[in-house]
Amino acid sequence: MKILHVIATVAPRYGGPSAALPVMCKALAARGHHVEVFTTNVDGPGTLPVPLGVPVTNDGFSTTYYPALWPRLYGTSPQLAGALHSRVREFDVVHIHSLYLFHTAVAAFCCRRRGVPYVIRPHGTLDAYHRARHHVRKALYEWLIERRNLDRAAGIHYTSLAEQQQAEAYGVTAPGFVVPLGVDVDAFRRRVDPEVLFARHPELRNRRLVTFVGRLAAKKGVDILIDAFALLVDQPDVHLVIAGSDDEGLGGRLAGQVRRLGLRSRVTFTGFVGGEAKMVLLQRSSVFVLPSADESFAVSVVEAMAAGVPVVVTEGVAIHGEIASAEAGSVVQRTSDALAAGIRGLLSDRTAAGVMGSNGRALTSKAYSWQSVADNLEDMYGQAMYACADSFRRQGGVSR
Repeated sequence: MKILHVIATVAPRYGGPSAALPVMCKALAARGHHVEVFTTNVDGPGTLPVPLGVPVTNDGFSTTYYPALWPRLYGTSPQLAGALHSRVREFDVVHIHSLYLFHTAVAAFCCRRRGVPYVIRPHGTLDAYHRARHHVRKALYEWLIERRNLDRAAGIHYTSLAEQQQAEAYGVTAPGFVVPLGVDVDAFRRRVDPEVLFARHPELRNRRLVTFVGRLAAKKGVDILIDAFALLVDQPDVHLVIAGSDDEGLGGRLAGQVRRLGLRSRVTFTGFVGGEAKMVLLQRSSVFVLPSADESFAVSVVEAMAAGVPVVVTEGVAIHGEIASAEAGSVVQRTSDALAAGIRGLLSDRTAAGVMGSNGRALTSKAYSWQSVADNLEDMYGQAMYACADSFRRQGGVSR
């Protein structure tokens, strides 16, 4: 198959979809597919240091970056639109990532115009939490653009059953496919020199680490986690690590909260952590915590489980049911008291924590390795292509 992925940005700071897509493409390319990515060079307030308008090939697939113009938050890129218009008919299927952005509207339009089947991954944007934000603006946008994109898609790629249920309750009727994201399981089990992390953060040596990895976004509940950590004052060898980019400008407020609670010597804000430093951080963590109000999947939690770390999550994390069923961690209410109790339980019972860590590794190998995920992606693309071809036949044929 010739597969095109279209996404607003692959800058690592955005985590989730940006982090998962390159590994997804690598897994598909390794199975013999021709895979390309069209995206922009947006990287927060700056830009990625990449060549523009020419394919950059790594791991068997190519990525072409296009400049983004105002409004950058919308990902506006006339050059990306031009590339889609001229080349989309070359592909068997197009995988569009996220909603309410320029690339989604243009890619879906070009696919319909050229008779190319497309699959949309909403990335949680149809969940109740996200729909409530800027509700009027989104309702107007959906009426004008997005509802047509969804209704005429050959498929909707959900990363969890919970995400699918919320979207279909909202009225999405296009065929749905639940295909989780994957992680490079072996990478998170490979031992890495701890100095790649401790040289920058020596205060983390010889400490039991309670770790959060993710963007400092309001929905992630970092403020609740800090309040919960303040309840663990009787465990002086425990250190809280908050690793993630501050895309919403919450860093100053969170740092102030830490100071008011007298936790400055026991909390570290690392900023964005990636690559081997993230692997060391996870491998050296005693507990991983994500108290999010809404996560359609949560790649960071799966990475932690792949590293053998027991996790504490809230019910807003869509895969909390899978975690509970596998006994890979604790699912708690989204309050500081409940979080503190969950963390304390794992810190105080190392045997139980070890068992949960092992269970998490087994779960990631079974359900979230890229080998198993790639199988499901191929099946999704095949069904989308068949459905699109059948629709064209019933309409009398559409020329590409």
